[in-house]
Amino acid sequence: MSGPALQRILGLYQSGQAEQALREADLALSQAPTNADILHIRALALRKLGRLEEALTAMQAAVDANSENPELRNTFGNMLKAAGDLREAESSYRAAIHLRNDYAPAHRNLANLLIDQHFLPAALKAAEAYVSTSHERDPDAFEVLGRARKTAKAWRNAILAFEKAIALAPSHVAARYGLASCLIETGAAGKCETLCDALIREGQTAPQILRLLARARLEQSRFQEAEPPLHQAIAAGSPDALKDYANVLWMTGRSEEADHLLASAVQAAGQRPDQSIAAFDEFLDMERPERVQSLHSGLARVLQDDPNFMIRLSMAKSDLGQTEEAFGLAETAHKAMPDHRNIAYQYIVSALMSGRYDAALRVVETWRARESEDQNWVALQGDAWRMLGRLEDYQRLNDFDRFVKPAQLPVPVGYASLEEFHADFIEQVHGSTPYKTHPLGQSARQGIQSPMNLLFDDRPVVQNYIKALHEPVQAYVDQLGRDPANPMTSRNVGEFYIGGVWSIFLLAGGRHVSHTHPKGWVSSAYYMAVPPEADDEEARPGWIKFGEPPYKLPDPAPAGHWVKPTPGTLVLFPAYMWHGTVPISGRAPRVAAPLDILPGAAL
Repeated sequence: MSGPALQRILGLYQSGQAEQALREADLALSQAPTNADILHIRALALRKLGRLEEALTAMQAAVDANSENPELRNTFGNMLKAAGDLREAESSYRAAIHLRNDYAPAHRNLANLLIDQHFLPAALKAAEAYVSTSHERDPDAFEVLGRARKTAKAWRNAILAFEKAIALAPSHVAARYGLASCLIETGAAGKCETLCDALIREGQTAPQILRLLARARLEQSRFQEAEPPLHQAIAAGSPDALKDYANVLWMTGRSEEADHLLASAVQAAGQRPDQSIAAFDEFLDMERPERVQSLHSGLARVLQDDPNFMIRLSMAKSDLGQTEEAFGLAETAHKAMPDHRNIAYQYIVSALMSGRYDAALRVVETWRARESEDQNWVALQGDAWRMLGRLEDYQRLNDFDRFVKPAQLPVPVGYASLEEFHADFIEQVHGSTPYKTHPLGQSARQGIQSPMNLLFDDRPVVQNYIKALHEPVQAYVDQLGRDPANPMTSRNVGEFYIGGVWSIFLLAGGRHVSHTHPKGWVSSAYYMAVPPEADDEEARPGWIKFGEPPYKLPDPAPAGHWVKPTPGTLVLFPAYMWHGTVPISGRAPRVAAPLDILPGAAL
């Protein structure tokens, strides 16, 4: 195939004439069927036209025709990723790197793929390799490293990587956004706001930047100033901004405004389906399944039949106890989109709720293999084993006596007693809050959560609490052992770091619904204040319970273990264990300060 013909086909594709490029490529391939360059452009044209399966076939042919070309392997990886075949995409990126170790696009794509899947050790290794092979001169490599560290909640080291990217390329938008997003996590809301303001002045008005600006202002209790950027991001079509604003309205007691905002988003589903889906999610988090069912019935038929909308109706029907209808909807959605994780999750839940335990187990095993460290899949697999009578498997996973360990917190530095420390902590963290209720999407009900990650709160009462945690947590990690067959002990490397600390002030009627910590390893509850009714050892108000799922199963699945809360007690347990609490009833609050613990040395 002559150079001019190849350039003509490439020119057609680059000028947006994909159909014509495809016709010309087919004509050229009739004379040279194994020309890798033509096959490459043909694959790109097919993908541009939305014909992904055909594009994959063409791209495979291009790779077969020139197996030593890293660019072809990298492009094939991109197409495999778009098709949802993430394992093959990873293999293709690695093959490109093997062919040419300094091929930056494959390094970048591999690291991004691993970050997106939350494969943190592998993602960090890939990002570090990208930095190394670029000889620390590529700002994109440091931006990727920053995101990998950010995903691992290694906020301060992520900041160093983003700052290095900015030093190499001062106008690097992604690195500056990444830096701002880490600064907010470390309590530097003012610096985050300054960075966001600078980006916006330069015309960078992507919704994620506007959302971050709003969050920075919210964390400085400047609520009215936070609303304009949220409105702007919502107007740009951001579903996450819609959730952010609904959450602010909800937490500040403006529930009617939140309802109107979300209902309006549903009514505009034809123009902005993603925002409509987000609105349904918020109604579900508000525990209003009947609202979801009513609004879903008003959608156009084509949207009602869309798997993403159908699965929200399935969730609502599950919450309403309409288990057969919920399963039918989830099954239809899952058949249409078997690789969609949220749809798969609801399919598994609805299968369990309707007694289809074998079907649930088949799907959850697939997802556990794909996302081995996601704690939700571990919990769901345990429920399937339990319902199928595989009690030895279930009990090895949920060995409450082995894995649920209460410990006593040493008195933090600066205090004469735990009682003095608790009183000071509660006053400083919860003494003045603008919020009236719990955030949406969290486990707390009828309670107020500290708004920021307390890990970087520089007040001595908080930092001394965090220092006091290390002794009992290390003792827990030391006694765990390392059994590669168990998802808890297999990750134990003898070291740990704290990924997040927060505090929750439960009011009368307050409780935690059963939940896991999907991205965690060891979870905890530390009690600072406990209502007097917790002494009732029959009703167990305020007690933490383990093993009871948040959904109703057709066969008994009660909690298998309980711990009575007492001030000064730190309860440590696997992040995959279902855990929740019995509602408290009196006026005295229940105050806890949990933390998430991750394996390995702090990054």
